Amino acid sequence: MAGPIDHEAELKVGAHVLVQLGSELVTDVEQAILECVKNAYDADAPGCKIDIDTRETGYKLEDGTVDKYWGFDSPTETVTVEILGKDGQPLAARPDAGDIEITRRLNYTGRITIEDKGDGIDAAQLRSSWLVISRSNKRSAAGGQKNKTKKGRTPLGDKGLGRLGSMKLGDILRIETATSATGQLAVAEFRWADCEDARTVDQIPVFVDSLPNDARFKGTRVSVLGLRDLPEWRRKDRIAEITRSLARLISPFEATSTFPVGITLDGNDQSLVSVTDELLKRAVAEFIFEWKDDEADSSKRVLVATARFRKSLFTSERSRKNRERTAAVFSQDRGAGFAESLKSYGRLKPYREKAIDLDGAWFVELKRTFQWSDMQLDTGAALVDPGPFSGAFYFFHLDKLGPEEGDIADVDAPAAAGIGIDRQLLKDMTGISILRDGFRVRSQGDWLGLSQSMTSGSTYGMRVDNTVGYFALTGECNYKLVEKSDREGFVEDAAYRGFMQVAKYCRGFANESLEQVRRALDDYYKRLLISEEGMRKDGPPASAFEALESGIKSTEHARDDAERIAAELQADLDRLEREAAAGITNSEAAGKALNVANRAVAAMQSVQIKLTAGARAGANLVRLRQEFDEKDEQTIALFESAAVGLSARGLAHELRTHLTEIRQRSSAIDQIAKAGASEILPHLRAIRASCTAISSAAALIDPMLPRSRSVKETIVLRAFVEDFFKARSSIYERAGINVRITGTGATVRANRPRLTQVFDNLVRNSAYWLRRGEMTSQVKRPKEISVELTAGGFIISDSGPGVDPDYESSLFEIFVTAKPERDTGQGLGLFIVTELLRADGCEISLLPERNADGRLYRFSVNLRPLVLRP
Repeated sequence: MAGPIDHEAELKVGAHVLVQLGSELVTDVEQAILECVKNAYDADAPGCKIDIDTRETGYKLEDGTVDKYWGFDSPTETVTVEILGKDGQPLAARPDAGDIEITRRLNYTGRITIEDKGDGIDAAQLRSSWLVISRSNKRSAAGGQKNKTKKGRTPLGDKGLGRLGSMKLGDILRIETATSATGQLAVAEFRWADCEDARTVDQIPVFVDSLPNDARFKGTRVSVLGLRDLPEWRRKDRIAEITRSLARLISPFEATSTFPVGITLDGNDQSLVSVTDELLKRAVAEFIFEWKDDEADSSKRVLVATARFRKSLFTSERSRKNRERTAAVFSQDRGAGFAESLKSYGRLKPYREKAIDLDGAWFVELKRTFQWSDMQLDTGAALVDPGPFSGAFYFFHLDKLGPEEGDIADVDAPAAAGIGIDRQLLKDMTGISILRDGFRVRSQGDWLGLSQSMTSGSTYGMRVDNTVGYFALTGECNYKLVEKSDREGFVEDAAYRGFMQVAKYCRGFANESLEQVRRALDDYYKRLLISEEGMRKDGPPASAFEALESGIKSTEHARDDAERIAAELQADLDRLEREAAAGITNSEAAGKALNVANRAVAAMQSVQIKLTAGARAGANLVRLRQEFDEKDEQTIALFESAAVGLSARGLAHELRTHLTEIRQRSSAIDQIAKAGASEILPHLRAIRASCTAISSAAALIDPMLPRSRSVKETIVLRAFVEDFFKARSSIYERAGINVRITGTGATVRANRPRLTQVFDNLVRNSAYWLRRGEMTSQVKRPKEISVELTAGGFIISDSGPGVDPDYESSLFEIFVTAKPERDTGQGLGLFIVTELLRADGCEISLLPERNADGRLYRFSVNLRPLVLRP
């Protein structure tokens, strides 16, 4: 028989949940301390002190009833518990009455105290807020700004969970606080070990009291008594480790420091080591970022990025090659020629503002401005402006050691007297920090992906262990960015995606500017070498072969001359011998002449032998040319394979679209079947169409495979283009792109896979920019790809935004791309197209006509060397 229904039942929380939260929400002891320090900041304290005493032993007395404290006497490694009666003697058994007053004595070893002179908390707030888990007066309305403190600070905390982190530190959590120097101290105290003994949270015994404020203290003092892992705290180097760890979390940059913190461990005072301005002056490159209101339109924001490079960035002497380059570029004119070349260097065109100072602290300064519309994701995922913020990256040469072992040297910046700046400090601080009002928001590993430049094909970008930097956020302006409960980064929403996109643009700007100026140095050095050797500035690679062939021909001529001279001398010898035999001349003179002639003949024969051996270089040259031809074939094969890879990558994206369509249709059919309906034919037709499109897409890769790269065939360009688009018709119909083909075109003798790769890459570029132009609302025109067939090849254009003017002069170079995300463009496509065409003596160029937006947009492919004449 069922019992009576309990209408008074209520939901309770198990006490053990606090143990789970405390152990999972905070990563380590430094983060636990930081949560208390942030509370001091929120209380408008001018700073705070952290005092750690691992040797301290003491006790706390808590008065209460038997019902409150009996059973809560579990010891820990550094805390023992005694239950005392009124006489102060330990109780052996539980008293019968639950309301009898008893005392719990907590004996502890080890203490951490975080003390501030902020606003303090009154007794009522202590009960209603501090002792209520996940209750915070700092919390704002959903999505809104927090109320500022009296000093104008935006509170850092709002979750009411920070105090749970103290579980990482020790057993007893005690708070002493006063709102004025004349008021009493409000005290609250409880044990984390009691969470294991209590059934529900409300059963955990909490001791509260009011004490005389004899020291006239105003502020808050949070203590954790009975430290965990005492041997770990007492390790020899622990003070240095914890100081460095906290330095990464609390104002790690002097430039952004807002809250001074002092720390003492077992009587040893320490100041938090920070990355000082003096250290940052040793960087060979720095990048400054401002995400701020657009001066031309305050309703929009722009990213203003500045890059500065010291001359020491370019004067590396780490290897023999670097030393030779540095000497060639800087020894004669201190780099004046290189500085002048930077003004017209094509890859630096995107940087509208350039400043070059041969004798200044910064040798080169570049600046660019990026619009919010540039940063929209190709996926169309929603982005929310995170609010204005600033940032900076600093790039170091760690291999440059100064006068003292481990110091970082900079020839352009004087050393700071008395300041030891060691490499270990820098290594401890490497990476990009996210700061909010001077406090670091923890993030996992290389969250910004600095290491990507090490695997992207470029050798000139930043490195994780050579770069220090930060983004400086504020609670006031960046309140849309919400920290996770475990303090490990931000909640991943539209605002966070917006912040990440701006941050990625900062990373991209730093890497690209660093790469371009270092490539500029390489290119200038190469031109110097060519000039020194007396060769043409831009002579073709074949000129070296031509010079070698010319030298061999000269050698062959010299051999012929030697043979002729030897024959003439031999004739003279014969004449001298005849004259000597006939007694016509003085015999002695004739003998001497004969000896001279014999020696001459011997010398000429020696020369002839040497020249004959030298002439064998002709055969060597033939062999050398064959080897180079083989290398050229291998290079072209690599380009072809890379082109196939790029096409396959694009097709993979299209296949995902088709598969998504199939899944959606299949789900719809499943729902219809469950409902007993019969309208499934439209869905089946859609699935069949997607399957056909997948088969067609897979088949498109086959003709691009370079299995027969040396085979050429006769190709009618008109039919080739029509077949190309016919096979992809569903793709362009789905994207809403119209294709227009004009002209009759020529007939060429070409390699079909190579021609397909060239055409496919160009058309994919057009399709990409058409989609992006529509997505960002940059272009309102109907989407159209136009192919104009000419007598010498074809011209491809589209109705998209056109070529960014900043990239007009460098668009066909390797690793140059105007695409906003590296995931969608590595700067390889057009470079590969150029090389594939060059292999057949053909070329690609941008025609001078501009679209309605004033941008170049017509790509002309010249196939005249392959055209078959009628």
